[in-house]
Amino acid sequence: MKTIPALILFLSSMHALAAIHAQEAQEKVVPELVPLQADYDSKSKAQIMQPYENAMADLNAKYLATLENSRASAQKTGKLDDALAYKAEIESVVASKSVPSTDDADTQDGLKKLRSAYRTAAGKLSQEKGRKLQPLKDAYSRVLDPLVIRLTKEGRLEEAQIVKARQDRLKPLPSGPLKIVGKWNTTQSNDLKMEMTFNKDYTYNYWKDTGKFSYKGGKYLLVHTWDWEIKLTDDDTFDGVCTRGEVGVKIHGERMP
Repeated sequence: MKTIPALILFLSSMHALAAIHAQEAQEKVVPELVPLQADYDSKSKAQIMQPYENAMADLNAKYLATLENSRASAQKTGKLDDALAYKAEIESVVASKSVPSTDDADTQDGLKKLRSAYRTAAGKLSQEKGRKLQPLKDAYSRVLDPLVIRLTKEGRLEEAQIVKARQDRLKPLPSGPLKIVGKWNTTQSNDLKMEMTFNKDYTYNYWKDTGKFSYKGGKYLLVHTWDWEIKLTDDDTFDGVCTRGEVGVKIHGERMP
């Protein structure tokens, strides 16, 4: 009986791999779009993404330095639990290069304050990134307008739809609960990877399946074969945990460009 969970995980992995290959086979490259996309990617990386990544690396370094100072202080005063909490946080941040999006009930008070300050700073950097990136997205979208018209006139309707879908992903993010709408690459702590799409009608798709989601208290509750509780850490990432199915499995999502 102990082999059943492993078998389920294996079959799920095979399902995911088959779905990925099928999707790749179905995707069609629009030749005219390739150089336009490459130009946008180059500009966004040089002007926005690289400075943002540098700023986040600096924030992480400062957070680690603060944690180390706190650990040393706790150790010096003989506060074992505090010293161990800071040590564990240092190891976690070094390994994942991120800070948990939520605190557990037993999270040490001093660590909660440090995490709160970090999340505030990271949120500001993410908002600044989004503000600076949107003008580039708008300009790129305008460049794609004549391509959609041209492809449509030439009867290349499928390719026109692909370019139009690209334009739709360049629009400003919806506010409130629908901010999660869009396509996401996700990775689970059991090494399972899949693409998820969140829709405006509060449904989400993965592989060939469809589930529903709701929003409550700053968290998204996903309901399907497995249930998830996730939270946006910024506009382009989320973290969460499985609450029904393989309970405790963690999930991390990154918005697709």
